[in-house]
Amino acid sequence: MPEVASILDELRAMAIFATVVRCGSFAAAARELGLTRAVVSHHIRALEANLGVPLAQRNTRNFSLTPAGEAFRVHCERLVVEAHDGIRGMELLRAEPRGEVRLTCSHHFGGKRILPALLVFRRRYPAVRLYVAMSDANMDLVQQGIELAVRAGPLKDSLLHARKLVHEATMLCASPTYLRRHRSLKSVADLEQHRWVIYPPSQRSVVVRSNGKDVEIPVQGDIVTDSATSRLAFVLAGEGIARLPAYDAAAPLASGDLVRVLPEVETAPLDIFLVHTKRIGPSARLLRDFLLQTARENEW
Repeated sequence: MPEVASILDELRAMAIFATVVRCGSFAAAARELGLTRAVVSHHIRALEANLGVPLAQRNTRNFSLTPAGEAFRVHCERLVVEAHDGIRGMELLRAEPRGEVRLTCSHHFGGKRILPALLVFRRRYPAVRLYVAMSDANMDLVQQGIELAVRAGPLKDSLLHARKLVHEATMLCASPTYLRRHRSLKSVADLEQHRWVIYPPSQRSVVVRSNGKDVEIPVQGDIVTDSATSRLAFVLAGEGIARLPAYDAAAPLASGDLVRVLPEVETAPLDIFLVHTKRIGPSARLLRDFLLQTARENEW
């Protein structure tokens, strides 16, 4: 195991490297850190020597990252952010948290998971004001002034930080009424002949895994919706089959209002993330960490 002194030196060098990348030059980083350019260069050279790879190409005017430096940058920036968050978290414990947090989440998942957690958060931190935008659309966080967003993945915007909130199983379900009215379902191939509640409107197929192979099933149906709440209501009413997350299916399955279709096949899980821009306020960090902890403890 590396000695503590060596680890501390490497952590300091990583923080300096992250600052160099953010500032765009050794000189600018040195000014921000209150160090000389020579000291900054020394730490980067020592880091490169320990890693055994060059992290940057530089001369008197230009600075650019090598492929290794670009990959290592992510870890260094994460180190700085985590350290900053830890210090700010301790500051919050010294005084009652205040301020406002602006959060957006979908109507459906938000109503089932996020809103109950927010009520607990409010009882614990009554001085923090909450602005909650319930919307199924992906809002522009910067333009709308939103600090936290709950979104289903995978995520495309690399400028946002994402923490996985829940890894939710999904399954194919239909109501007993629908299954009585339509032909029996005995194999994956039979799915093509059935009606679906289509969500979201862009959905054209569903991929299922059967006997170790992925099979893409085209979907057709008379109900198309952009609302997860509507999807569940239409499935319960017997309008068709749908791929449902476990948080929607569990209670109706237990009561007999829904039946799991072809339980031997698997469908892709739904990953839901808590997303924010790189810099958020202390109250938003407090709510972010609270939601992540709530998800872990309650095993969403």
